[in-house]
Amino acid sequence: MADAMSSMTTGPGAGLRSATWLAFALLVVTVFGAAFIRFAQGDAALEDAAEVARWVYRVAAIVFVLVVAGVGVLGWETLRLSSRAVLAAQIALAVALTFLGRVTPSGHALAAFGNPLGGLALVGLGWWLVLAASPGAARRPSHPFAGAALIAAAFAALAAIVVSPPGLAVGLTVQLAATAVLVAGVTLVYRGGD
Repeated sequence: MADAMSSMTTGPGAGLRSATWLAFALLVVTVFGAAFIRFAQGDAALEDAAEVARWVYRVAAIVFVLVVAGVGVLGWETLRLSSRAVLAAQIALAVALTFLGRVTPSGHALAAFGNPLGGLALVGLGWWLVLAASPGAARRPSHPFAGAALIAAAFAALAAIVVSPPGLAVGLTVQLAATAVLVAGVTLVYRGGD
C-alpha cells in the first residue's frame, strides 16, 4: 500500500516534469523552424529545405499546444500561483501568435516583430515552467537584476536581426545565442516562490 501511494505521489510530478520539458523542446523546434523559414526567404537553393522547415514548424506548434494543455491539466493544482500565471500567459500568447500569423500579412511590422519576439517570449515562459516542475529549482538563489539584463539582451539581439536581417548562418547563430541567453536570464530570475 505504501509503495502504491509513493508511486502515485511521484507519478504526477514526473509526468509534469516530462510534459514541461517536451513543451519546451517543441517550442525550441518551433522557434528555430520559424527562424530558418524567415532567413531562407528568397534563397532559391533553400526552397526545399524551407518547405520541410514549414512542415516541422507546423507539426511542432500543433503538438506544443496539445502538450501545454496537458501541462495545464497535470500542473494546475501542483504549480504555485506565479507559475500558474506563467502557464496562463504562455497559453494566451500562443493563441495570440496563432491569430497574429493568420490575420497579419507577413511583411507587416507587427508580424515581423511580433512573431519572433513572441516566440522567444514563449520559450522563456516555457523554461520557467520547466524550472517550476524541477524539484531543486526552488532552492536556487535568484538574481533578478542580472536575469532581467540577460532577458533584455536576448530580446534586443533578436530585434536587431528583425530590423536588419542577416544571412541564414548568422541569423540562426543569433537566434541560438538569444535563446541561450534568455534561458540563462530566466534561470537567474526564477526563485521558485510566489
